[in-house]
Amino acid sequence: MELGFTGGVALIVLLGVGGQVLGRVTRVPSIIVLLLLGLLVGPVLGWLHPEAIFGDILFPLVTMAVSLLLFEESLKLDLGRLGGGARRPVIGLVTLGAVLTGVGASVAAWAILDLTPARAAVIGAIVIVSGPTVVGPLLAIIRPKQPLESVLAFEGIFIDPIGATVALGAVHVALHGDPPRLGLTSLAGIVSGLLGAALYVVVVRSGWVPAPVQVALAVAVALAAFAGAEAVRDEAGLFATTAMGVALANQRFVPVGALHEFGSHVGLLIVGSLFIVLAALVDLDALLHYLPVTLVVVALLALVVRPVAAWLSTARSVLTGRERAMVAWMAPRGVVAASTASVFTIRFDQAGTPFPQLVPVVFGIVLTTAVLYGLTGPLVARALGVRGSDAVALDEEGAPLVAG
Repeated sequence: MELGFTGGVALIVLLGVGGQVLGRVTRVPSIIVLLLLGLLVGPVLGWLHPEAIFGDILFPLVTMAVSLLLFEESLKLDLGRLGGGARRPVIGLVTLGAVLTGVGASVAAWAILDLTPARAAVIGAIVIVSGPTVVGPLLAIIRPKQPLESVLAFEGIFIDPIGATVALGAVHVALHGDPPRLGLTSLAGIVSGLLGAALYVVVVRSGWVPAPVQVALAVAVALAAFAGAEAVRDEAGLFATTAMGVALANQRFVPVGALHEFGSHVGLLIVGSLFIVLAALVDLDALLHYLPVTLVVVALLALVVRPVAAWLSTARSVLTGRERAMVAWMAPRGVVAASTASVFTIRFDQAGTPFPQLVPVVFGIVLTTAVLYGLTGPLVARALGVRGSDAVALDEEGAPLVAG
């Protein structure tokens, strides 16, 4: 059975929303549920063929969906939300830790997958990210004490836009080998994003826009910033929405609390639908073909790269040795890693230089790290004695309601 346009879109939306609901009910990271559902209806059963359903507009739709996803993630990048002893270790993890993770993962990909340094750097940059959609459900199960809870939650929130931006740069260099071109592209995106943020602030501050309409306005302006950046420089659109989100998160002229509803409503629909489409596009044979080497890469990430990055990044912080060990054993990958890998693969294909390892390896890392840390996280936390007595109270973004 192969579905047409109407049936295909309906199935995508139904599974995208239903998968997230199922994930919350079962306390399984929703990304695992979504990827498994997408693989099932796509390459396994053959019901869903996104290329046939959407045709030539598939890539623009996926890219715009990812741009909105990065906008949503960037809205959370407000260091003012950090409190107590969590600030220092989180800043260390998303700066020094991100560099060490990117370099270590790049070396592992270069050595194990036999890639060029530029392509290995793309995979290394992508797996810098983690994300609240996968960390949040794990924290709810692990129930760590404070400030460890805040450190793990806010690292997941802040690292996504940072890692995605680094990955954008790595892809640009791999495709064009021209750092000045990267500078112009990122500049075009940043300027477009800042103009979009300024426009939103001016319009909202004028009092013309009631609160219920502010989310829709933000989405419309973000898409306009994306389109404007792409019109100036190809590949600048994702820089634009990321810059706009960061700018809005850190300005104090207008409140942006209403925009956080974006992730709970519009974002839920976009993320779910996007992942069903992306998983349906995966070549199952390629996923299985690269699985053995992917497992080797995951072993290096989990046993070498993450422990070194976490230990050095949290030095001289308020975290105890046991809490630092728990941070070292907590690095699942999520939504942004898989979605950016898919978009970047399409860009490599369009440039006439296919990157066949990118999607199967990154999707394999996403699935295996989510399963690895999901199964072992509670056991390691119990062994280290870092579990709290109460369930973790998280907001809609996966952050603790009370930061320690």
